[in-house]
Amino acid sequence: MTQSTILPWIEKLKSAKKAGLLQNDRKKVHYTFDDQTEMVEEYDAKTNLLLIRKWRQKPSSGLKTLASSDIWTFEIGQSYETKPLGDNTLGMSESTTTPLFSRNDKNDCFEIRIRNLPYPVDIYQLTIDKDKREFVLRTTNKKYFKRFSIADLDRLNLPLEESNLAYSHANNTLIITYKKPKAILDFEKTVHDELKKLNMKKEGDSDCAIRTMLFHRLLLTKYNPSINFKFIRLLTTSSSPVQIEFKDGFANISVPLPSRGESCVFQLKPFNTTIGDFVDVLQKEDRGIDRASIFLSDGSRLSRNSPVELMFEEPFTLRINETSYNVQPPTLFTSNKPARDVLSDVSNSVTKLYHDLRLNQYVMYREHELERQLAFLRESAQPLNELHHQLANKAIRRLKWVQWSILAAMSFQTGVLFRLVWIDYSWDIMEPFTYFISYSAVFMAYCYYILRRHDMKYMNMSDYFYLKILHRLLRKKNFDLARYNALKNEIMIVEHDLQRLKDPLDRIVGAP
Repeated sequence: MTQSTILPWIEKLKSAKKAGLLQNDRKKVHYTFDDQTEMVEEYDAKTNLLLIRKWRQKPSSGLKTLASSDIWTFEIGQSYETKPLGDNTLGMSESTTTPLFSRNDKNDCFEIRIRNLPYPVDIYQLTIDKDKREFVLRTTNKKYFKRFSIADLDRLNLPLEESNLAYSHANNTLIITYKKPKAILDFEKTVHDELKKLNMKKEGDSDCAIRTMLFHRLLLTKYNPSINFKFIRLLTTSSSPVQIEFKDGFANISVPLPSRGESCVFQLKPFNTTIGDFVDVLQKEDRGIDRASIFLSDGSRLSRNSPVELMFEEPFTLRINETSYNVQPPTLFTSNKPARDVLSDVSNSVTKLYHDLRLNQYVMYREHELERQLAFLRESAQPLNELHHQLANKAIRRLKWVQWSILAAMSFQTGVLFRLVWIDYSWDIMEPFTYFISYSAVFMAYCYYILRRHDMKYMNMSDYFYLKILHRLLRKKNFDLARYNALKNEIMIVEHDLQRLKDPLDRIVGAP
């Protein structure tokens, strides 16, 4: 690896426009290249370890819209933003068991973590495709496959060496490590030396408030937005007092923004968010808001973990930076009716809602559909079930024959040793032979553990020989095991859904 290979990329970094910020023990560097591509890197201020690297490309149309300006591609680290659900998803969302791919580097190696992979470590096969400069990960059970590359190696055009590659598995997470070559370590040292020359500004230091706001917006400080918020910008030029309006179960809060001199309406669900969520979304919308807090009429301050509905129970004061706004929320939670009458009204409203949405009809339709699907799956799996049942019984009979054969061999061995010890020879002569026979049994047990990663217990050995015999019989009969397992999984899922529909604790039906 020569120095000339590093020069093109390091020169590109040197020629890019750079801005640095020191915030919360992190050094954040924003690069803007000649083609308007942006890159943000975050380092640990103490160890200089690279924590995040993300990219944002210039829109192809040339217009920087709201949708395209906030799309970042993470190369290192992971985005923790929550994806909102659409209005027509009927409660469906992405599965929480989907494998998550992320890269988190160490000082001496590249580290890639793939979460939600429950298979044991011997299931995975990791190879290198040198022609495409990619790592290929697959499982022997054909449940997961992925190709990926390490951009740092591609930028410096370094060869991929299998000796630097290793992987392990723990807590449903596959950890892949690739030892950093010396050229990478030298390159990182050069980058750190260049960053030392950069004037790193501390949080709050700037020439003017507007520049601070824009700089913070560029670096996109860590924020986990709640799906319960939506922004609606009002194009007004003058500040207006804070106002709250309840409509369709949402609270619309109009707040004047200090940096832009306009009001912004924030829409949130009263019972699903906290004061901290509301403050965070205020600061994300306007980077000129350094601090925001809410005080009750008695002067006590609401903590970040307090539910947001406490704001609507009595008058409060919203303090943004040095400006205070006295807010009188509309009456929402007070009522002159007795608690029993209020509960009755709520029950009647829920019942009417179920009737208007025709949920009873939908549950009956869904139950009929699942029963029809279950009948079709069982009919499709019936021939495979019968053949599998026959072969399983045959495998059990062969397993019993193997077990009795082992018992007969052990009995024969005991008889031979008894004759040699007490009739033909003596114990002094046969003692070494019996020792080696016992040691051989221990050696065989250890070899079984090395090969199978299980203790040599009777049940473990019985399961092993049973599965081995069964799979041999299935292969002879050309049994479609993949289709059989897929049908069994689908039947199990449909039966579970049908049981949930029929369960009186899960099935909520309105009163007639």
